[in-house]
Formats: sequence, C-alpha cells, structure tokens
Amino acid sequence: MVHCAGCERPILDRFLLNVLDRAWHIKCVQCCECKCNLTEKCFSREGKLYCKNDFFRFGTKCAGCSQGISPSDLVRKARNKVFHLNCFTCMVCNKQLSTGEELYIIDENKFVCKEDYLNSPSLKEGSLNSGTSASARPPLRP
Repeated sequence: MVHCAGCERPILDRFLLNVLDRAWHIKCVQCCECKCNLTEKCFSREGKLYCKNDFFRFGTKCAGCSQGISPSDLVRKARNKVFHLNCFTCMVCNKQLSTGEELYIIDENKFVCKEDYLNSPSLKEGSLNSGTSASARPPLRP
C-alpha cells in the first residue's frame, strides 16, 4: 500500500501525485508556508514544497536590490554575495560590469568601474576596496 508523503496516510484515491519521487494525495500537495494548493507548479527546498512566491521570498536574495533571484536569472558574484546582472553596475556611469573587470567596492554592495574611480578624485578620498568581480582573490587596496 502506498502512503502519502504529506500526511503519511494510505493513498486509496484513484489518482495521486508524484512529487520529489514520492507519492502524495492531491489535496496534500500544498505550500508549507501559506498552505495554498499546488495544482500546476511547485518549488522545493530541503524536501519541503513551496508556491512560487514563498520559494523566492525565502530563497537567495540579490545583495543590490534585495529581491529574490530565480533559477533562470543570470547573476554575478562579488565577495560571496550574489547580484542580478542589472544590479551589478557602476554607481557613477551605470555601466554593467563584466566578469573579471577591475572594480572598486563601496559600502560592500556598490561598485565603481576603474575608469570612473580613476577620474573621480572624490571617490579616492573615501575608503574604497579594490577587487575583481570574478575572482575569489582578496581585495586590493587602491
């Protein structure tokens, strides 16, 4: 006899759902947070089921905009933080920064491209850390 992964009771229904390689009553496939029924699509983390909204609410967040990062989003990493591509931009000229490009980090989550840093005396007076976007090398002092 097959038991439901959600309620652990036997599944006597004519139909069942197979989610995460386990059998479920149709009514038991619901978001573990908001309890909404997941009839068409569900997301999982650590064996728990989520609706799309709750999954991204608790998932990885962009360090630039604090919004969730979906599996299809392209990202950049800097100093063990994850950023949407659109958030990984120079704060002076708004140019999107590329992997491996030299940059300067301000306040941990803001970036200045090398060109703007070198052309902006006021930026040099602050305490900036230099690093590269695509490496795990320790930051360099300008």
